[in-house]
Amino acid sequence: MDYAEAVEKAPPGWRHFGIHDVARLPDDVRTRELSRIPSGEPDDRVVRALFWTLVYHLEPERWDELARFEPIHPSLIDALPSRVDVALDIAAGSGRLTAQLVSRAKKTIAVEPSAGLLAILTRRIPEVQPVAGWAEALPIEAGRSQLTVACAAFGPDPAILAELRRVTARGGLIALVSPENPEWFEANGWRRMHAPEMRAPAHPVWIDEFFGPLDPPHDLLTITVES
Repeated sequence: MDYAEAVEKAPPGWRHFGIHDVARLPDDVRTRELSRIPSGEPDDRVVRALFWTLVYHLEPERWDELARFEPIHPSLIDALPSRVDVALDIAAGSGRLTAQLVSRAKKTIAVEPSAGLLAILTRRIPEVQPVAGWAEALPIEAGRSQLTVACAAFGPDPAILAELRRVTARGGLIALVSPENPEWFEANGWRRMHAPEMRAPAHPVWIDEFFGPLDPPHDLLTITVES
């Protein structure tokens, strides 16, 4: 989402952070994120816009707890290919979707820019190959995977979509679970599967107070790479 939308949609927990926390981000992350923010913006708007970045990189355990109580709808998992040589999970977080790929692929690779989230994923799913990297510039060779996935990670960003196509082999599948702006994908030739909304399992009150109402992923957009 763009800057203005990120400010507008910041969950209630943005108040947990202050502008001083932006300085605590890893240097490369801070430089990357601040380059997207217009100059002269008030501190509170900057913090609101960077809410998710601050969670991912400074308090990854909070994101992991949220993901635990927002399970992916089982029918979306069932719709994925059941047997591939290599599966890639992009912006894998702490492994919510990655864990579902291990039984479907001979080799599973998880790409994630947050060192904290990647550490959680590696401890939890040691058989997965962890790779530090951004979706806009994946450190993966062209045509590496037959199944490239992401969950609630991004929308129709041209640079990211180009990278997803680059790393996916001809005839392979790109599958995005609950991306931003699913209507755009559907209008541009992606197949959409919309599962019934699921109620989040019983969870601590602080999660709603921090992240807002939970919404387990229930949308799947897929496209086959033809060339």
